Amino acid sequence: MLKPRVGEKRLRKTSLIIFVDFFDSSSTTTTDIEGFGRSRDRARIHTRTPHERFTTRTIAMESTGVRTIDHMEVEYEDLDVGQEADVSIAKDGGCMKKVLAKGSGDERPQIGNEVTVHYTGTLLDGTKFDSSVDRGDPFKFKLGVGQVIKGWDEGVASMRKGEKAILTCTPEYAYGAAGSPPTIPANSTLKFEVELFSWTNDNDLYKDGGIVLAKTLKKADGYTFAKERDEVKVTYSVAASDADVVGGGDTIVPSTEAEFVVKDAPFDGMRALLAKIKEGDSGIYKMKNVPGGRQYCTGLPGDPQSADVTVTLNKVITVEPICGGAGSKKATTEGEGYEQPNDGASVTISYTVTLDDGKHTLVDSQSEFTFETGNEAVPAGLEEAVMRMKKGEVAEVKVPAAFAYGGDGATLSKGVVPPNTNVVYNVTLSAFEKEKETYEMSTAEKLEACEKVKGAGNDAYKSGKLELAFKKYDKAMRYVEYDSQFTDDEKKASKKLKLSIHLNTAAVAIKDKKYSKARKASGEALDIESGNEKALYRRAQAATELEEYDEAEADVKKLIENDEGHKEARNLLAKIKRAKHAQAKKDAKVFGGMFSKLGGLYKEEPKIKEVDVKAAAADAPMDPVDIGNGFQMEEITDPEPDMPTLEPEVPAPEGIDTA
Repeated sequence: MLKPRVGEKRLRKTSLIIFVDFFDSSSTTTTDIEGFGRSRDRARIHTRTPHERFTTRTIAMESTGVRTIDHMEVEYEDLDVGQEADVSIAKDGGCMKKVLAKGSGDERPQIGNEVTVHYTGTLLDGTKFDSSVDRGDPFKFKLGVGQVIKGWDEGVASMRKGEKAILTCTPEYAYGAAGSPPTIPANSTLKFEVELFSWTNDNDLYKDGGIVLAKTLKKADGYTFAKERDEVKVTYSVAASDADVVGGGDTIVPSTEAEFVVKDAPFDGMRALLAKIKEGDSGIYKMKNVPGGRQYCTGLPGDPQSADVTVTLNKVITVEPICGGAGSKKATTEGEGYEQPNDGASVTISYTVTLDDGKHTLVDSQSEFTFETGNEAVPAGLEEAVMRMKKGEVAEVKVPAAFAYGGDGATLSKGVVPPNTNVVYNVTLSAFEKEKETYEMSTAEKLEACEKVKGAGNDAYKSGKLELAFKKYDKAMRYVEYDSQFTDDEKKASKKLKLSIHLNTAAVAIKDKKYSKARKASGEALDIESGNEKALYRRAQAATELEEYDEAEADVKKLIENDEGHKEARNLLAKIKRAKHAQAKKDAKVFGGMFSKLGGLYKEEPKIKEVDVKAAAADAPMDPVDIGNGFQMEEITDPEPDMPTLEPEVPAPEGIDTA
């Protein structure tokens, strides 16, 4: 019932055109009004049209109509219970308020605040036409923006928190000559019993009253927000709070240009404010220490409890975390567009390397250096930063030792990086060419790329770069993982590649003692080819190391069923049985001692010598046995034996399938 009718709302929007007649023609024209509507500039309107809310206010036009930004200070009489007064802005008797219960505090809701109320509406004869109390559902609306009748916008604005009052609204402040059939007749004066529970302020940045936007000086055009580790350039000043003129109090901090990291802001309120505003925003904010809450004024000279702070956020210099948060990349010159190098991209960079030792000792300088990402051609921290850069970008990259030259250090072109030393790169990304994304490739290109990347994984294994090998195998799998669009011949090729990748992953995982990973990869290979000899053996190896002896024994027995003379499988089976026997003795010792404490219900076996299960399992000789294609089934051990050759002049790493 309280929302304006369609015709009434249209009339209020139309009345904006009428406002032009009340502007001083020497300073504002009709064109000016249209302009400020688009650019959200500000204008002062003086009018007494019955369709406007206040006689003097500052407004900004939006696509949805009118939103009040600031309005003239209105003095409201402090009424006692039972007293009644005219609270309409025009003082024309349009909205009379009679207090039933006084509210608390000195504050009243402001235009744009969302208020929560209970109400009961009646005609002058006492006929009730609407009640949120009866529904048990408090009513919420934004004050002063035309969501409710005029009498409510002006009457509720005069109330304090917890106040209960009767608002008597004349037809001009209610539903006018049309009324609201069938419940409200034409030209009806209405009475509303209203209780104001609370309100929230859109300008209250943290909804605790600690930082409230008092005046917008400039609205940002972009959308760049500052994060805790970003650097910012700001202009700010601080004045003592002034109840009459915002920012008009005694100076606490004069206008100052400053550059700092957000988390190191000069006072807590500045740090909190920077998390809420955008690059280019400028405004005046009323700040105060919240009792029992955040102390926004902490850090200001003189320890004031409140202050008016004028802030312009001139520039945000983005600082991105890299190296798991231990390093950082700061763009000192922005790059072009939005594209960044991907895995496999060819990039060209120029850079210098200095020690992060306070002296900025130069140790390396490279110009127009080209490399392919994803191959560990440069330290991991540098590569991660480059893959987050845009063409033409210049960045300062701080890299911790673990992601640079590690515990060994390095001798570079201009000097030496000592062991465990953090470094700083100043990098320019001159150019890059992205590797074609999977979704851009034809099916033939996917198969070719898979073969190439799988080969890179094999090369990484041969070089002892086991983690890189895993990454390459994972990437290779992504090219052929989804092959529903492949031809029949391509699906056969895809299946062969997937089987090979799973087998190689399992072999590398065993080498790297990542037995759970080896078991999983072997299982995926067996999903493709259930009786695959290598997959069964590698899964049995992994299960043995994980002390899952029953599972390991089952896989080995399948190998022996297929080939009774399978020497390697028989050796592994013997190893498994010794491990199981050792485990049984160990369990007997533990549980036998437990049962003896139960009164001799169970016979305890004689004490046996402590058994090292894995040592017992390792006794079996592991003579290699050829399983075809030049591969052997032996465990991968160090030092490496001679690797068999699959093709002329192409050595294959032990256990790795290059076919």
